[in-house]
Amino acid sequence: MSTRSKSTVGPSAGEARERILVCAEILFARQGVDKTSTRDITTEAGVNVASVNYYFRSKEALAEEIFMRLAQRVTVLRLADLSSVMDASRQSKTPLQLEDLVECFIRPYFEPGVHGALLARFILQHRLDPSEMTHRVFEQYLNPFAMEFIDALCMTDKRISRVDWLWRYTLLTGTVMLAMTDVGPKNRMSVLTNGQADTSRADELRRHLAEYLCRALQSS
Repeated sequence: MSTRSKSTVGPSAGEARERILVCAEILFARQGVDKTSTRDITTEAGVNVASVNYYFRSKEALAEEIFMRLAQRVTVLRLADLSSVMDASRQSKTPLQLEDLVECFIRPYFEPGVHGALLARFILQHRLDPSEMTHRVFEQYLNPFAMEFIDALCMTDKRISRVDWLWRYTLLTGTVMLAMTDVGPKNRMSVLTNGQADTSRADELRRHLAEYLCRALQSS
């Protein structure tokens, strides 16, 4: 459904720019960046076809700004969840549980409207072809959360060195990125199992992903 205004008065510059960001994110999440044209975005946003280049210079620059917004949104959610888990542990005087920490990490990928799967695709894309903007995303959002999350992991089992926890965190992120970027109708899991298992079924993927990550993190 288009978000264009029914008013005969055109949107202000700020409104038009925000419409483009919102609509582009929805379209990118639904059909991918490559399969979304500039005209698709401007039609959905109800703005002039030249608006993307006017406000963002190019579709690629628009995609980079959405990457930044997604990283910020997911980081805010994760930090709030992590804070709640840590507070609950302190108040109840019980140890932190890996299951709770894993849930903090993966929840944004399944939360409606967050578009965590799109963030996963952006992360993989920019790992292969990094830019200055990529480094800013990691420095401002992803790395600070990673350090707090690793601190929490260390508290669950102090027999494991921080370096080992860093390795486990790195492999955890790789597993999640791969899982979240193969959730289409012809995903590999569905092909290999003839449809008996399917990563496009979010509840099924979330359950198996959480179970696997907890077991992998707990192994000594």
